[in-house]
Amino acid sequence: MKQLMSITANLEQPGILRNVIEKLASRHVDMGFTNALVPSQWNAIETSGIQATVSGTIDVQKNDASGKEVNIPFDSCFLFTCIKGKNDFFNLEWSSSLS
Repeated sequence: MKQLMSITANLEQPGILRNVIEKLASRHVDMGFTNALVPSQWNAIETSGIQATVSGTIDVQKNDASGKEVNIPFDSCFLFTCIKGKNDFFNLEWSSSLS
């Protein structure tokens, strides 16, 4: 029997978290990779990875007649990766849970 459910992760203060991650990334030494010679269709980028603790809740809801929902708090480490192009600022591009 297949059961459908919805899973949603809600971060506490995601805007502040993003701002902090991008500022931490910009403190890394610029190695000059954005000035590398690459084919004309490509863009050279600089990367920076930051580990940070994130908290929030994971909401699990059954998509059936019961509509039962469970909210699970979490506090976990994530690896955030930021990239920047030539003459740009670091921007948060992706993250991975370390747990």
